[in-house]
Amino acid sequence: MSADAAARARPDLADPLDLADPGLVRDPYPAYAALRADGGLHHAPRWDCWVVTRYGLCRDVLTGPAGADATGQPLLRMLQASVARGARTWRLPTFPGTGPAAGIGVDEERRLQGRRTTALALGADGLERLWPAFAAACAAAAAHLVDRGGPVDLVRDYAIPLVTDLLADLMAVAPGDRPVFRAWAESGYRDDLDEPAMRVIVRDVRHLLARQAVDRLRCPADDFVGRLAAGEGVLSTGGSTVGAHLEFVLATGLMVSLVTHQGLVLSFSTMLGSLLARPDQYHLLGRRRDLLAGAVEEGLRHDSSTQALGRRTPVALRLGGRVLPAGSLLVLFTGSANRDGTQWRHADELDVTRDVRAAARHLAFGRGANSCLGAAMSRRALRYLLGAVVDRVRELAPAPGARRFPEFMTRGYTALPVELVAR
Repeated sequence: MSADAAARARPDLADPLDLADPGLVRDPYPAYAALRADGGLHHAPRWDCWVVTRYGLCRDVLTGPAGADATGQPLLRMLQASVARGARTWRLPTFPGTGPAAGIGVDEERRLQGRRTTALALGADGLERLWPAFAAACAAAAAHLVDRGGPVDLVRDYAIPLVTDLLADLMAVAPGDRPVFRAWAESGYRDDLDEPAMRVIVRDVRHLLARQAVDRLRCPADDFVGRLAAGEGVLSTGGSTVGAHLEFVLATGLMVSLVTHQGLVLSFSTMLGSLLARPDQYHLLGRRRDLLAGAVEEGLRHDSSTQALGRRTPVALRLGGRVLPAGSLLVLFTGSANRDGTQWRHADELDVTRDVRAAARHLAFGRGANSCLGAAMSRRALRYLLGAVVDRVRELAPAPGARRFPEFMTRGYTALPVELVAR
């Protein structure tokens, strides 16, 4: 009996996946496998969405010429926030327009313009100056952890501060402003911030980034914020246009300093988690440094920090032999797609010797027109973060105190203590 037929027969089975189940945070992969085996496309009435778990279906939605758009991502975040607050059911919000969530999108040309400007600002030439200092910082931090001895936390004591400094360098944050930047960039890993404290952090970082944006308009500079400020729209006449562009520069800075931070740190943490579970694979990396780039891709595939992406159907969409109504929210479980056995042999196993081109077909950064603009930067940063540990640590073993990021759509560790032995 299919999952949908079972749902009709038994109301207690009405949803193929319980998004509020803590087990989905601990280990979602058995549930994913069952859904893939049952077709990979299921309606979840309790959560008012469609669950997509097969690689081919997720890829088709992400790369299709029309039918689903990225306005589903903020809707998925609304759903995740409701689950975090303890909700056991959820309904797609209705906005002014013709249907559910009809009014949440922005002008498409303006959105594409913003993506083009951001992509140019993140261009390889602009980032090249960052890497020597970041590589040296990773090496020094790994050496310090080895010298310190005892259990060390590879997330809090290593990845988080290194990524904060990398992004502060990217955004050319002055030394005196770094505490403000750090408070914002690292706020996503803390559970001790009440609403008033968070308001202060947001206010201070907005002032910092807004001041940077205005400075770059007055005195152009060839750095990330300068390239954002010099992008399309700046030279248009009219105060409202310039004001809108400044808001774009500010919003992009806020997004990069928080979302990119979490993506890098959590991706590193899931890679280390996979290697802790497979010490033979870690030892192989220690013997063969040429496998590092492939190990990063395989880590991203095997246990991606991006477990789900949201897409919305502004018009009816045919997918997997079914017609999904206009206004539907699709939850693309890319973490499941990356374990699809039709795409990779032994897909549930971590294999750092897997062909790098095959591993890199993962969907950890999305695919198509709305794929992650920082993918190239993230891949390189992860190679330095992982490589510095492999170069200096011969043995890794888990220590008590690991803590997982508490979301079904984002996977990783906010704390990952380990025992280590130096090379």
